Amino acid sequence: MKKFIVSMLMLLTISRLNAQGIAFEKGTFKEVLAKAKAEKKLLFMDCYTTWCGPCKTMSNNVFPQKQVGDYINTGFVSIKVDMEKGEGKALAAQYHVKAYPTMLFMNAHGEVIHRFTGAVDVEEFVKQAKIALTPSEQIEYLRKQFESGNRDLAMVSKYVVALQKADKLEEVAKVGEQVIPSMTSAQYLTEDGFTILAHTGISYRGKVYANLIDNKKNFINKSYIGEQGYDYVIGKAISDHLQETARRVKTLDELKMAVAVTYKDLVSSQQEMIDITYYGEYFLAKKQYDNWFNLNKMAADSAYLTDQKNAIPIYVNIAYNVAMNPNFDNAGLYDKAASMLENVKISDPESLAINYCLASLYLKTKNKLKARENINIFISKSGAKGDAPDERVTELKTKIENL
Repeated sequence: MKKFIVSMLMLLTISRLNAQGIAFEKGTFKEVLAKAKAEKKLLFMDCYTTWCGPCKTMSNNVFPQKQVGDYINTGFVSIKVDMEKGEGKALAAQYHVKAYPTMLFMNAHGEVIHRFTGAVDVEEFVKQAKIALTPSEQIEYLRKQFESGNRDLAMVSKYVVALQKADKLEEVAKVGEQVIPSMTSAQYLTEDGFTILAHTGISYRGKVYANLIDNKKNFINKSYIGEQGYDYVIGKAISDHLQETARRVKTLDELKMAVAVTYKDLVSSQQEMIDITYYGEYFLAKKQYDNWFNLNKMAADSAYLTDQKNAIPIYVNIAYNVAMNPNFDNAGLYDKAASMLENVKISDPESLAINYCLASLYLKTKNKLKARENINIFISKSGAKGDAPDERVTELKTKIENL
């Protein structure tokens, strides 16, 4: 009898554990869609890859939460699909999934009614799921409203926010091109109007930009805008302008003059680092890859002197660009990038990114011994965290072994 009671308690415990979080189905997409139709529910599909860090964040920290499971399991049938394996490849093409994770909410016919990308917290995930169950909030409903000619600012602001969450940035820009020219200066100051400006962007020195510059106090005094919101919109306009300028001008002095002109409108506390991105863009446009590398390494070295931990990702980003961007194939930077990472990896010996980048760089230089050493360390560290090598890693490992 005692054994029976213990067994029953174990079953109850397992049952409670299974009730926690999202109950993902194990069948094919077609089978799960049929189940959603039979149960008169919507379909939720988590589009992920094995190498995606934010995907793992959602799987480990959000999907298992009771609050999430209680809500999703009631209104949705759910499925997780690796977009790089099996039917996931076809589904990624069918549903235009290019960023990870992408969360798709569909009706019983497999038509997407709402979507968003990126890792979010529990509250935001539940909020997005509630939107999927509210027809007037769904991205596809908002799209149809906009395409039918509805230009109500409250609706348009919802639409641009939904588009940006769905990583539909080209569509966001097109909405701005159609809506902003007909907006009044009074509408710029409204919450919905400013939301549209912030998401679609404005042109440097254009009509809206001039209005914001001339009426800065009015904007920052609005609680829903503030100095941070104002600086974001002005800063984005300046950044877009200077990125384009960097690609167009003939000399670095011309670019420096253009950068200096913008200081009268906005100077950031991180201005030095921001300017480096413009000069880097100039060097890339002129194919001065060595200058690009030296500029960015100098910035990383400067950051390293005061904050080693936060400087490491800067070094990794430089090295990753060199290793992966085909424009660097004949730039002669592989050895310099590898040496740079070797010099700083002691500051973060557990960094998977450093080992992966080093393996990729040593593959480029045909240093099989060092490439194999780093990819094996990467695989070992990943395995210790419970992650099996994905296709990207196994492909790199194969290329190294075939040297």
